[in-house]
Parts: sequence; C-alpha cells; structure tokens
Amino acid sequence: MKKIMLKTGKAVLFLILALACLYLVGLLVERKTSYIKNEMFFREAARDHIDVFFLGSSHVINGINPVQLYEEQGVASYNLGGYGSVLLSSYWQFRLALPYTKPDLVVVDAYMLENDIRTIDDPASNVSSDELHLNIDRFPLSRTKIAAVTDMIADRGIQLQYLVDYSIYHDRWKELNAEDFGRITGSAGLNRLMGAELMYEIHSAEFAWQEFPYGTLEQETVSTAYLRRLIEECLSRGIRVAVVTVPYLAMQDGQDAAHTAAVICAEYGVPYLNMLEIPGLIDINADLFDSGHLNASGARKVTTYLGDWLTGNFDLPDHRGDETYGEWNRATKEYQEELLSTVSENRDIYKQLLTLGQLSDICPWILSIRGQSISYHDTSLLKLLESLGAGPALREAADGGLPYLMISDHGQVTDYAGYPGRVDLDTSGGAVSYEPVSDIYRVLYLGEDEENNHLYTDEQAYADIQLLFVEDGECIFHQYYTSTHFTYDYSETS
Repeated sequence: MKKIMLKTGKAVLFLILALACLYLVGLLVERKTSYIKNEMFFREAARDHIDVFFLGSSHVINGINPVQLYEEQGVASYNLGGYGSVLLSSYWQFRLALPYTKPDLVVVDAYMLENDIRTIDDPASNVSSDELHLNIDRFPLSRTKIAAVTDMIADRGIQLQYLVDYSIYHDRWKELNAEDFGRITGSAGLNRLMGAELMYEIHSAEFAWQEFPYGTLEQETVSTAYLRRLIEECLSRGIRVAVVTVPYLAMQDGQDAAHTAAVICAEYGVPYLNMLEIPGLIDINADLFDSGHLNASGARKVTTYLGDWLTGNFDLPDHRGDETYGEWNRATKEYQEELLSTVSENRDIYKQLLTLGQLSDICPWILSIRGQSISYHDTSLLKLLESLGAGPALREAADGGLPYLMISDHGQVTDYAGYPGRVDLDTSGGAVSYEPVSDIYRVLYLGEDEENNHLYTDEQAYADIQLLFVEDGECIFHQYYTSTHFTYDYSETS
C-alpha cells in the first residue's frame, strides 16, 4: 500500500512539475505585445483604480491618452482600444475586462459602424491575426474568452490559436531575446500610457475636409447591432456609457456612421460626442499622421477636449493628490521624463516638434528659420509650428521669405518676422536679445553675454532651422536642421 501511495505521489508531483514547466515555457515563447499593452490594466484593476474604459480601434489607441487625462482631470482610465477593432471586438474587449473591475463609465468609439462583416477571420474583414492577439492574449482562458473567440471567429482551427496560443507560439524559441524573459523575471517594459500609443509622425499630403450631405446608414449592420448590445449590457449592469467619434478624415460612409451613432444613442438616452463636427478641434494637416489616425499633437487636443466633456457630463472622481494612486502619479512623471530624454536625440524635425508639443508647459525653447529658407514651402512644418502657438508672423515670414524667430516659454509663445530691430526679452530661461541683420546673419545673445552669437557659425550658416534649449541664461543644447526638399539633414552642439 505504501509503495502504491509513493508511486502515486511521485506521479502527481511529476505531473505538477511538468505542467509548471509547460506553463513557464508558454509564458516565455508567447509574443509579449499583449502583455506589454494590457498588464497595467490588470494591476490597476486589482486595486480598483480604473474608473473609465475606452474602447475602439486604433483611432482610440492613438487618439486618447489616459495619462494626460489623469494629469489634467484626475480621471483614472484605461485605453482598451485594439488595432483593427470593430464594434464586434470592442464589445468582447469590454466583456473580457469586466470581471477584473467594474468601471463607472464606458466610452466607445463608433468608428466603422458601417462594417457588416460577421467574423474577424473573414478575409474581407481586413483584420490581421496579430491585431486580435494584441487585444486578448493577456486575458486568461475563461468562459468569457471562449465565448468571445467562438463568436468572433468562425474557423475552429483559428479559434484554437487564441484559446491556446502556445499552439502558434511554441516555435518562437528561435527568436527569443532578453525581453522575452522579462515577464518571468518581472522586468518587462510595460505600456506606461495605460494602453495608449502615441504617434510622433505627420503626413506629407495636403488634406481637405469635405462636408458630405447629411445621411445615416441605410440598414442595420453587424457593428450597429454590437453597439446596441454594448450599450444594453452597460445599462443592465448599472454602468454609465458614452459614445464618441474620434476625429479623422471621414468620407461619406464615415460621416453617415457618425450620424447613425447619434440616432442610436438618442434611442437609449446616452450621451454622444461627434468630434468630426467640432470646428477647429484638430487641424487635419497638422494633427494626423495619416488620413485615419491622430498623431501626438492631435491626441493631445482630443484628450483635453474629451476630458472636459466627460467631466462636464459625468460626475467622475478626481484622484490627483490621492497617495493611493501612486502608480498614476508615477506614470505621469515618467511620461514627461521619457519625452524630455528624447528631446536631445530627435533627429527628425517633425518628431521633435510633436514631442515639444507634449512638453510645452515644462520645456522652454527657441526656434529660428533663416530668410529665403526652402522650409517655408513645407506645409507640414508650418502647420506644426502653428499648432505649437506660432502666430501670423510665421505666415508673414513664409510669404516674404523673411527671417523668423519663435520663443516658446512654458507654452507662452512670442514670435517675430522680418527685421524688427533689436528685441530684448526676459524669459524663464534668462534674458534673450534678438536682432536679424540679414537672411543669414541673425544675432541671438543670452543673458549678459554679448560675445557669443548663438544663431551664427560659419559651419551652420545655411542651416534652415535652428532649435535651441535655454536654461539659466545658457544654451544647453543646439540643433540644426538643413532642408533638402523637406528631408532635413541634422547636426547638433551642446
């Protein structure tokens, strides 16, 4: 009897060890994108520190920044948006997240409401498997996950890939690197923007907004059905819900879908915000990185506007100053510190200006454009500068090919075109004296030092754009961008 018990014990122990090894191997070879994006959700949900869910497609991931929302309004939210997500997958993303915390409010984007494709594995859905894996891999196997996968995917073989992802990741051992061990060791780099991913790019096209005749979708679609289902699910659980349309370059179908969302919301008596129709909210030639997605500049504007709208329409708690929300306070600080750390490294002028737009309140800088610069024909550059606060002086300089100077002092912008004579200013970074003498030769003195002209060296005389960072009357970093048909060569001094 003892021998039987001993053998049984050994068999059970072996089985436990084998399963533990299999589990660890599964964690090791699994693609980490979903873990990186969603792990902070699980940690903050366990603390009951998430008041708002944001649901939707890449429009939401790229367009709404929960860390900025917390910094400005004190609202604790999580961006559960997924690349390629239609209302079908947004509904199930909500259901997957709900067991871990019950939010006060769910905000869902109505993009692609016209989509009438029933399953995501339909080739016509235009959703890649990687996009859906990003959404749901981090969520453990459960009845809800089984229901989600079987509802979203028709092919049983493909269903298995999402329910037991080891079946497709098992051969990743060939490409493992140090980052793959981070989940096991606890050192993995996580998404500290609470699910958001900002894009520091700008498109090079010249977009024009077209207002189509008012219309709505002619019939119910799979997406309208799942929007209704999501609204009803929230209301039945006592969860408040709002629907929005995040700005993009919408054509007729997109505008009709936005109007249809308004009709559906009216039926249920839930608030709706159509940001396509808010004049001046974004500049489509400065705040998009392509026709469908906001860049970091657009995301900042939309997050601020949406935050004001949400707190004006819903009684949401302000957690700023609450010591128990330390993770949110750290995330805010880390976000700023990470951006500041990249300022001295950004060799791309567009990325640099988009970064400075996120730091306008804390990072003073000076920008100069030489007279007759080809940069004045760069529409994207001019739009970016205007989004950072440049005034009519910029267009005056561009129209006349004149020297231009812009000083951004914690978001307060002063700029000059042409030849205003000597200008003396007091800034938070110290005294600044500026005098343009010619298109090329401009004088910039800092503090009481009038021996070092910071806008002219023989080596950089023909740099189109100069960007200086000033602190305590000294230039701590100086960047030069020289344009060759809107591709900028870069150099620096510090």
